Amino acid sequence: MTNRRARLFPLLATFAMLGPAGRSFAADPVAALVAPPSTPRTGIGLDLGIGSALGLAGVTVTEAFGRFARVEVGAGYGYSGYQLSLMPKLALGQPHDHFVAGVGVSVAFPDNAWVASGHPIWLTIDALGFEHRFETGIALSAALGVTGGLGGGEICLPPDGCEPQFLRPVTEYWLPQGRVGVAYWF
Repeated sequence: MTNRRARLFPLLATFAMLGPAGRSFAADPVAALVAPPSTPRTGIGLDLGIGSALGLAGVTVTEAFGRFARVEVGAGYGYSGYQLSLMPKLALGQPHDHFVAGVGVSVAFPDNAWVASGHPIWLTIDALGFEHRFETGIALSAALGVTGGLGGGEICLPPDGCEPQFLRPVTEYWLPQGRVGVAYWF
């Protein structure tokens, strides 16, 4: 039996070196055994903001497509009610520090008729954004930009006096916005 194993081992070693993994092992045995970790592609986060795509607070799921492109989907709650958002983003920089910019839309589902009506649609621009990702996969981010109404509903802001007769189309509002967030990338 031992003699049989002695003949079988060289045969298996030859097949291993001929296969795809065997070729890389034969070329560089250390690289084949110690492969670099894959780049995280999915991030799940919590954001807090004012006028942001998610409103005052929300959760996001971000998928990275290559090194520079991302798509973020989110759900949150803001002044105009519950919100769903979609924002394509551009990420530039090193593996740990990124400049992140994005332009997206969100739709609101008002829960207070005195504050908002219909389904306001908002355009949100994260013009200046930064993200730092730690080795652990945790990332801290911040973004500043503008948000404006595209239509679909009406809203009133406190200076107007929030009663139904003071509702105005969301298209009349363009305001600064910002958000901060924490996410885990895996």
